[in-house]
Amino acid sequence: MAVVLRVLKTLRNHWKKTVFFSGVSVWGVTYIKGKYEEEGIRREFCERARKYGTRPLYEGQKLRRVTVFLNPVANQRDSRKLFEKNAEPILHLAGLEVSVVKTEFEGQAKLYMDVIGDTDAIVVAGGDGTLLEVVTGLLRRKDQDVAAQIPIGVLPVGKTNSFVRSLFEDHKSNVRWICNAAMSIVEGVTKPMDVMYIKGEGDKTAYAVTGLQWGTFRDAEIKKKKYWYFGPLKHKCTYLIKTMTDWPPTIKAKLTYTNPCDGCSKCYQHPPEQKPTWSWWQFFMPQRQVTPSPPTRDFSKVVNEECGVEYSRDVSATEVTVLTRLARKSKDCKGLEITLGSAEISKTDFIKEGWRRSTMEQPHSGDKNDDKFEFLQVGEFKLVPEVTEGEQSWFTIDSEQYEAMPIEVKLLKDKVKVFCQQ
Repeated sequence: MAVVLRVLKTLRNHWKKTVFFSGVSVWGVTYIKGKYEEEGIRREFCERARKYGTRPLYEGQKLRRVTVFLNPVANQRDSRKLFEKNAEPILHLAGLEVSVVKTEFEGQAKLYMDVIGDTDAIVVAGGDGTLLEVVTGLLRRKDQDVAAQIPIGVLPVGKTNSFVRSLFEDHKSNVRWICNAAMSIVEGVTKPMDVMYIKGEGDKTAYAVTGLQWGTFRDAEIKKKKYWYFGPLKHKCTYLIKTMTDWPPTIKAKLTYTNPCDGCSKCYQHPPEQKPTWSWWQFFMPQRQVTPSPPTRDFSKVVNEECGVEYSRDVSATEVTVLTRLARKSKDCKGLEITLGSAEISKTDFIKEGWRRSTMEQPHSGDKNDDKFEFLQVGEFKLVPEVTEGEQSWFTIDSEQYEAMPIEVKLLKDKVKVFCQQ
């Protein structure tokens, strides 16, 4: 008993040191527990992957070839460590033939897409920007339809992983999130994904998989990086400062659009006939005629008078946002959905909406239950921003910044295939 009293007395007399070392001890135990749980997750997925790797190959069967495009500077240079520690062992244990290409400058992944050929899958180990480069590079090729058949896997090792959040919702544990994405590549389950084709001035084109944002809310999100000295309050302070320095938050543009169409005699394009390929031995046997498979629905008899009819309007709003169906997690939208934020928003409502968005991880375009936002469903559209001379305005396309300019946007439904969970 005397020993216990002596210890308690010592702790009371040195209460500052006691509080400090107690906090350090609690943090240390939590840290070690977290690391132990992460190792358990890695072990679990490696065991699952090994079952695929031990399966015998049939005669003439080759290993699946996977080309990984790793952005080593993504996520403050942590992407390489995250990939090598969590995803790469799973791919190797599953018996995949893995080739890793480390990008050295911005746009390099896009250039690689011009020459990539002998691979069964493309894996993006980076953020939204690296994925944008890969998809844009693939769909800029002359053999676009062939290149789009190569399935794409995405590993969330970048700083912004908006697209992967739509595919794999269980991202409370970063390690489990990455392992889940790697395991989807091993299992080989894919699903089609919409792509937004964006054409700017000249030959400037991009293929977005998440969406496009332009306006005051987008500008506030970009500027919050400058207010790092506010610490965890920087998200809230950003919108407060925005109301003091840049008000009213109005953007203006000319919008021309068409209504969405499910397919009719006007817009349906019959696939071109495949030209038969000849070999010398085919002179001794009849050539089979190759014809494209007929559509499941006869669109030649479908009449839609609204198809292709253009409508124009002037836009004055706080924001213009266009998100793909996957980013919206909506299957009801037939085409693209444009969100227009009211130009007559009050400072209080602006701050409230900004704070609401700052707590969300997905790209957002306003609450459908809020009458301060207008929603348009369109087939395709043209947007011509009105920018005052001497001022700069920017789009955000898949978390990457582009100078605002007149653009044409089309939705390419189910254009590419991505790996997903079973």
